[in-house]
Amino acid sequence: MKLFLLIAGLFLCACGYSQSYIGYGYDNYSGVNGVLMNPANLAGSKYKVNVNLFSVSALVGNNAYEIDRSKLFGFKFSGLAEGNGYYKSANTDFKYIYFNTDILGPSATININSKTGVGLITRMRVMGNEENLSNGLFQLLGSGNPAFNNVDIQDRSLQNKMHAFAEAGLSIGRILIKDPRHEFKIGITGKYIAGLGIATLSSGQMLVNIDPANNITTLNADITAQYSSNLDNLGNGSFSDVFNRQTGHGFGLDFGMVYEWTPESLVNDPVPYRLRFGVSLTDLGSVNYTNSPNGQTYTMTADGHNATELQVQPGETYDQYFTRLQTNGLVVAKGMTTQKLSVSLPTAVHINADWHVYKRIFLDGDVMVNMVAATNLLTPNYITTATITPRLEKKWISVYSPLSYNVEKQLTWGAGIRLGPVFVGSGSIMSSLLKNRLQTADVHLGITVPIFQMAKTKKQKEEDKNGAKADTVYKNLTHDRDGDGVVDEKDECPDSAGAIALIGCPDADGDGVSNSKDKCPGVPGSPKYEGCPIPDTDGDGINDEEDKCPLVKGVASNHGCPPIKKAVIQKVDAAADRIFFVRAKDIIEQNSLPELDRVVEILQSDPTLHLHIEGHTDTEGTDFRNQRLSDRRAKSVRRYFESKGIAANRIDWKGYGSKRPIASNSTLEGMAQNRRVEMHLSNWEHN
Repeated sequence: MKLFLLIAGLFLCACGYSQSYIGYGYDNYSGVNGVLMNPANLAGSKYKVNVNLFSVSALVGNNAYEIDRSKLFGFKFSGLAEGNGYYKSANTDFKYIYFNTDILGPSATININSKTGVGLITRMRVMGNEENLSNGLFQLLGSGNPAFNNVDIQDRSLQNKMHAFAEAGLSIGRILIKDPRHEFKIGITGKYIAGLGIATLSSGQMLVNIDPANNITTLNADITAQYSSNLDNLGNGSFSDVFNRQTGHGFGLDFGMVYEWTPESLVNDPVPYRLRFGVSLTDLGSVNYTNSPNGQTYTMTADGHNATELQVQPGETYDQYFTRLQTNGLVVAKGMTTQKLSVSLPTAVHINADWHVYKRIFLDGDVMVNMVAATNLLTPNYITTATITPRLEKKWISVYSPLSYNVEKQLTWGAGIRLGPVFVGSGSIMSSLLKNRLQTADVHLGITVPIFQMAKTKKQKEEDKNGAKADTVYKNLTHDRDGDGVVDEKDECPDSAGAIALIGCPDADGDGVSNSKDKCPGVPGSPKYEGCPIPDTDGDGINDEEDKCPLVKGVASNHGCPPIKKAVIQKVDAAADRIFFVRAKDIIEQNSLPELDRVVEILQSDPTLHLHIEGHTDTEGTDFRNQRLSDRRAKSVRRYFESKGIAANRIDWKGYGSKRPIASNSTLEGMAQNRRVEMHLSNWEHN
């Protein structure tokens, strides 16, 4: 076994990836599992009571190793070894490995009435991240590649994080607005977190050189290890001490909102909605642990030692391991980082849209955005992922097939089914069938007890559609002479059949304005303009609400404003390419000023022009530092223009940090291209 430094000897490589219960969580019959995605799903549930007996979602994958599909699907793990069943990937990228297990224990939801639901959730998760392992160091693992012996391997900041925690949560959901066409509900989950254990390892720049005999020629690195004190005795074959000395405690919060819309034409049909929109913030909170006395920063002093000395020996606890490393002179402790470890939960934002396409067919779109900063060295996180899921949904059966893409550029296709109380699925099963070797795999399954809402009477359905026992809508009554469903006492047009929404008046052009109030009858318009189309004052074919220059004829490609000459735009772009700053500062270098003066001349010659300035950086340094630097540089360019007499209201600016690269940050040339200022001309004022 080749050197994996302190990493392989200390922690399991893992990384949280994507959401749990992919494709199933937004089913209208997902019950308790839907509350995990958005607690607002509690209100107005299909169930009177839904009890989750046991559910589990497990995901694993990486870009480092590949396993034969036949081995994985056949559960043939006996004799599995590198070169026999699994293999190193051929890519030379920095490696990551991920793993996430989400177990939903005994949990239940109860709908107290038609507008309010409550839930009790018990759950356990194990998740983590291993990132930035260089290909060179990776090649020394397992069956080491001799091409990487006696080679100086430079490694950048390595992160290895793992967190196990359990939770008990109380949820409540409430419908705030309910009428035939609109429904709005909110939900919140408060939860107590019992931290089972945290283990993290991080490094700065690292230089490694190993000879073929596994002797360390060079090892220069500072490595920070932090882990909860209840893990000190882990490694002696017993886990009892981990639970007996469990030290993690904290609190968390989920919050969500859901809006459902039904068009007028479907109000009387038995459909749940036409469109459903939801947004939620999950896992906001933290867990506090007591750091182990071994949770320190260490300088590696292992030159001349054999790499196997850095591995955890059989039966050796972590406490014994760190003691041996220091006693034998392989590491030197520089001091404890902190006595308390505050570990954030894997906070994420979920944005969801569900389209009821036709009868029992739905199409769901979901984006889960990770909110944990990349510079957080303690907290494992989910990975930002977008998923589209077509779904066939009925009371006792649902079939779904999610298609997902994440920021690691992984595309997976899955399938799943719900049959009454049982559900099973995978977010990657279909794409896995198309490959001989796999890097990702996942599964979710569970069993529930569904107790559905009682069927409503015809009278109850009528009351629900109108928010209460309606006093303006009656059927088969003799005092509704135009037969439009609005009684004559309330009907503003009692002799002409019309829509209920228009209080019984007709609308010939269908623009939502009754004939009697429509100033442009026969022409579909807007209620805002009393039934007339949105005006186009300058007659350029772009209505005033979309026209940035509503009094001057322009073109659609420039938002209704006159086109800016291409030569002028090219001059500004060329000037932006020649703006240089003193390294790591916002001071403009003197050789850039003539270029900026050319832009000043352009702005002075045409007072209708406005300028938007953008600052960008590479990924060197922290996100916070890069954001601040890009802000200051963009602002510095604006100040120069103002010093030349350009009015401040003609210039706006924004810094983007390293968020919008135009080239890869893995090369010096790409990083140089990403350190830039962009200037964009327009002839309207930006808001």
